[in-house]
Amino acid sequence: MKIETLILGDFQTNCYILTAQEDSTNCIIIDPGLEAQPLIDHLKQNNLTPQIILLTHGHCDHIAGLTLLRANFPDVLVAISQQDAPMLADSNLNLAVMLGADYTFEPAEKILEPNQTFTAADITLQILPTPGHTTGGISLYSAQDNVVFTGDALFAGSIGRCDFPGGNSQTLIEGIRNQLLTLPPQTIAYPGHGPQTTIQQETKNNPYLT
Repeated sequence: MKIETLILGDFQTNCYILTAQEDSTNCIIIDPGLEAQPLIDHLKQNNLTPQIILLTHGHCDHIAGLTLLRANFPDVLVAISQQDAPMLADSNLNLAVMLGADYTFEPAEKILEPNQTFTAADITLQILPTPGHTTGGISLYSAQDNVVFTGDALFAGSIGRCDFPGGNSQTLIEGIRNQLLTLPPQTIAYPGHGPQTTIQQETKNNPYLT
């Protein structure tokens, strides 16, 4: 798997572009961020066609790019967990109102179920439930490539905020311990913000988990 990272918007959200091979043209997008124009430019310049947009959770700094992506790639599908799906249509739930904005979007075409394994663009990912930052937060794991995309659940040296509506610190820590820290230690974790890390590093040194 080839992984490209774009840092998008004022909140510096990590958007990930996944392709099965170096020369693949179909791709998966994880979290299109708050401002998607750099993503659109990158996709078109590199002749990449997104097959599906996977949302780790429903906060506006991870989903606001949906409108522009759908306008430029009308056939792309959007996928989110059942619990976070209502956030797409509600600026209060997706926290846009905190920015003085009104971000609402069409419903997702696909609902991601906990522990489901699915394949798109010749890439297979497993849905790991990691709620607590939001009610339906998920992580996306590739056993074949030893990588996991953790959204705003697990960061390098930290964990996601739990003081927003739907947040729960105990739930988040339990989900991280049960779903992420049980992965092979060498697994590389790609978070929703900040640098990548490894499961081993976070198991040993993350102050919220040790």
